[in-house]
Amino acid sequence: MAKDNDSGAASRAKSTSRETKDSATQYAGADAELSLLSGVESPADVKALGPQQLPRLCREVREFLLDTVQRTGGHLGSNLGVVELTVALHRVFDFRRDRLVWDVSHQAYPHKVLTGRKDRFDTLRRTDGLCGFTHPDESPYDLFHTGHAGTSVSLGLGLAMGMAHQENPPHAVSVIGDASLGAGVAFEALNHAGATRQKLLVILNDNEWSISKSVGSLSKYLTKIRGSRLVQRAGQETKSLVQAIPLIGPRVDRALDDVGEVLRHVFVPGHVFEELGVRYVGPVDGHDVEGLVKTLERIRELDGVVMLHVLTEKGKGHPDGPSHPERVHAVKAAPKKASVGKLEPPAPQGAAEPKPVAFTNAFAEALIDAASRDVRVQAITAGMPSGTGLDLYAEQHPSRFHDVGICEQHGVAMAAGMAKAGMRPVCAIYSTFLQRGYDQVFQEVALQDLPVLFALDRAGPVGQDGPTHNGVFDIAYMRTFPNFVLGAPRDATDVKRMLQLLLKVDHPTAMRFPRGNAPLHEDVHASEREEMRVGKAEVLRDGVDGGVCIWAYGSMTETALRVAAAIQASHDTAVAVVDARFVKPLDEELLAKHLRRYKAIVTLEDHQRAGGFGSAVLEAASRAPGASDGRMAQVKLLGIPDRYVDHMTTREEQLASVGLDPAGVERTVRQLQSGQSAAEIR
Repeated sequence: MAKDNDSGAASRAKSTSRETKDSATQYAGADAELSLLSGVESPADVKALGPQQLPRLCREVREFLLDTVQRTGGHLGSNLGVVELTVALHRVFDFRRDRLVWDVSHQAYPHKVLTGRKDRFDTLRRTDGLCGFTHPDESPYDLFHTGHAGTSVSLGLGLAMGMAHQENPPHAVSVIGDASLGAGVAFEALNHAGATRQKLLVILNDNEWSISKSVGSLSKYLTKIRGSRLVQRAGQETKSLVQAIPLIGPRVDRALDDVGEVLRHVFVPGHVFEELGVRYVGPVDGHDVEGLVKTLERIRELDGVVMLHVLTEKGKGHPDGPSHPERVHAVKAAPKKASVGKLEPPAPQGAAEPKPVAFTNAFAEALIDAASRDVRVQAITAGMPSGTGLDLYAEQHPSRFHDVGICEQHGVAMAAGMAKAGMRPVCAIYSTFLQRGYDQVFQEVALQDLPVLFALDRAGPVGQDGPTHNGVFDIAYMRTFPNFVLGAPRDATDVKRMLQLLLKVDHPTAMRFPRGNAPLHEDVHASEREEMRVGKAEVLRDGVDGGVCIWAYGSMTETALRVAAAIQASHDTAVAVVDARFVKPLDEELLAKHLRRYKAIVTLEDHQRAGGFGSAVLEAASRAPGASDGRMAQVKLLGIPDRYVDHMTTREEQLASVGLDPAGVERTVRQLQSGQSAAEIR
């Protein structure tokens, strides 16, 4: 049941600054040998502490995170908010036997700290270091390597069902955020869980945020629960409430149960969940660790599906937490300080260097411009307005901006409806997250042949987030759909040109671009480039007959140009470079000419080789005139191999690890120039 003490967001916010100072003072002032956290190597050590020591442990964990994560970079706000919850969970349950699933799992840093990994936190999200999400290879306390939202209830129910046959079955616990609960798959899982009556604890971590502010009717419903005065007094039994009503209460003894049920649904929160067969408890203060322990101990004995509603503050303990929860969601690594006494070199005089533009910002600016010219343009995001640049768009065109929450399936299907009504919807979704709406991309968009444009941000490897977020499958899963047009701009100028072109296409379209800055090609103005036409590539550097030609896709074109320039600088045979622009339709006419002219064609992409751009080139080569006469160029595919690329400190490191950096590509090109066959080169 709810408690009066400090459960409202406003009162929590007021105490943040004071608590931050208190925790910093206590942690800094504690002797290393006497620090509670230094003695915690496993959850068993948490269980060995006295109840009165738990608040101090929480303060130390929070201070540890503030210190380490702001140096390494990573998800900070969500982790600061679940410190007490994590300590309480490991205090009450034994997750060597019980099962714990974190939704998304970006908030599992306190869990990692308490399960023997705090000494490795300086390696967080770095090459060969700790993963930013749960990872079974790191610890037996991590069950899944997850990074997408909404699935923890399904996973937890599956675990509960799989363990149900055991004598005294272990407990299954799923933690899910309020924003993730809005995902359709979460409600599908609750619907099924309530019907099965399996023993499952679902902890709703309600902080009113995902990355951005939570949206939708469910968010409003939870806000209503959170702010209800009656909820603050929810310790009273329903009968007491009924009997307290003047005049009416004493007269309804016989019908008390029925009336109580009605009033419970009117006044007491959680009836939406209870209608699904889920017992609702809460809301409770998520920063009262001792209260959480007592609540979890009671709930542990209940049968069936129980939802514990926990109110937490995103970024708790961070000075900017109350006023800027989105800002502290994820932090970048602190820059290295210059050595003492070392002066920074003065800035060079003269004309200012052009500033690089992030692909995301180039897309946002291009979309704002397009919407200013065409009132049919609508922008859709699935809970990622700032990550996709659409927060900038929303400022200019608020009535044509739609954040559907973490609901890619709904967003894509809604876009199809808009397109059918004559609009030109643009779905700005990370490549890795569009996979969640795959069925709608097929059924509602592709099969209907509707003009929905997908802007796939974070295409290719993404560095520190690793396999769960690498956008390396989108070409393969979209290229098979008839009538789809798939393109990739090589720089900021072509982002705008390609967006303008695709908005005119009366079929489904997609353009992909990576995380990071677009290359600067200020020397090549848009007016000097070849006209942007669907299915037409652009030759950027000519080669020599019998030489090597690189067909590059999207941002990898820059790598191809650097390789060609390096080889030319060493006075070797010139290498041709083609910006393919489109993988579907592919420029098969130009490809057929190059298959005749060059001895080797290298395809270059930051996508899986299987089903990707290189696969499309091989398929086209098999159809080219004279494909069977044995005089065609050999084709060497350079892309992500058939494995998952682990998280590394930078995207560049990931590309280098699979030979897609300039040095690796140059090595392959020189081997082909020297006469080695494509099959011999690994």
